[in-house]
Amino acid sequence: MVHDFTLVYALSPELNSQDEVMHWLAGSDCADATAGWGRPGHVALAFSREAMDRNAAVALAIAQMGQVLPGTPLVRTEAGSP
Repeated sequence: MVHDFTLVYALSPELNSQDEVMHWLAGSDCADATAGWGRPGHVALAFSREAMDRNAAVALAIAQMGQVLPGTPLVRTEAGSP
């Protein structure tokens, strides 16, 4: 089953470069994320992931993002409709 969700991260000033964040995402297992930059200092990543359940899909994406942007705090998770 495919699950849609969004992870929102607060970027530190040294990671505030959109190009740098996009470069790191492109070279990661999160290259399937769609990035949004509406709020300064934040990046929203929309995912559409296949998994047995939504919690597994979200947990995997959070773990992967922890490797892409270490130390960057997750400020919000938004789940799409089931």
